[in-house]
Amino acid sequence: MDSRLEELILSMQVGEVKKLYDDVGYEAFSHELFSIAFSNESLTNYVVLVHLLHEDESPELHDLAFQVFTHPLCHIEGAYASSLMHAKKSLDVNHSIDVRSLENLLFLNTVPEKIVSDRDAVQIAKRIQTLEPDNEVASLVLRLIAPEED
Repeated sequence: MDSRLEELILSMQVGEVKKLYDDVGYEAFSHELFSIAFSNESLTNYVVLVHLLHEDESPELHDLAFQVFTHPLCHIEGAYASSLMHAKKSLDVNHSIDVRSLENLLFLNTVPEKIVSDRDAVQIAKRIQTLEPDNEVASLVLRLIAPEED
């Protein structure tokens, strides 16, 4: 699927990409797209995701867009800032109860641009702990950023 998917993405055959996505499912598709994005570093990978999101807005696709921006496409100016929107949209779609999306927001506190402030990161970590009291990421953030509150 890898080379076929890449061909479809690079030629912007979004209808065919959607069919392939529907056929193979999210897990296989996301794995392949992520691998392709690392390989070709093309912005068309993201554009295809936007098309899929317009047809079926899901937390999983927002998470994949977040991952594409924060890893293979992170060298593009504004990629981290753009990923923030996808983390927030994932939370909106999940009604703010998705720990993974909250952890994505915490990740944006660690990037050089520090997209999420320390103050916001502490609030997010506390929110995670209300959903998942033993969450290691939230505990680490609280120990590092707000040790007196931990």
